[in-house]
Amino acid sequence: MKNTNWRVLGGGLLILVGLLTLLETLNIFPFTGVLWGLVMGAAGLAFLIYLIGNRSQWWAIIPGVVLVSLSALILIDTLFPNVDGDVGGIIFLGGIGLAFWMVYAMNTRRWWAIIPAGVLTALAATVFFDGFTRLDGGIFFLFGLALTFALVALLPGLPGSKKWPWIPAGILFVISVLALFTTLNWTSFFWAVLLIVAGLFLIFRNFLPKKS
Repeated sequence: MKNTNWRVLGGGLLILVGLLTLLETLNIFPFTGVLWGLVMGAAGLAFLIYLIGNRSQWWAIIPGVVLVSLSALILIDTLFPNVDGDVGGIIFLGGIGLAFWMVYAMNTRRWWAIIPAGVLTALAATVFFDGFTRLDGGIFFLFGLALTFALVALLPGLPGSKKWPWIPAGILFVISVLALFTTLNWTSFFWAVLLIVAGLFLIFRNFLPKKS
């Protein structure tokens, strides 16, 4: 029965989009971006409604949320043409990221969803900082990737050892800090502090009691 429901849903959506495309091609009715935005939104909601009735079909979250995000992108671009284009990018990338966060939230055993969720959320943050601030969005992307792997280790779901995500998290964090100091022209200051800390560590180790 579930397969039948899915086929009816998919078939109905294909027929709807096909009819709209045919009518627009024949100039019988000139559809606007608003209508196409609503169609995309309706398609996305259909996937989400299908998910509510079939909780095991978690994959429906992804096309559902992506289509709703695409609908918002089209509607904003049509109704508010003067709005900065970066807004649409933030909504679309953030929407896809949200879809993967929802996949993980439904079942924490799907820990792998944290990675695409974190990457896409970091990309949305990158677009925001690049478009609306004077800060370098690439730095926040690196920080976002580091945080993503840290969350893989911290959040429940990852089987076995939780040590390996800290390796890419640590490397990406160091790279992001270096990029930040380079952007702020504080590179010399960073290396000076690093050398001082390393020296203090060696001196401190020298005075520690040695194991017999």
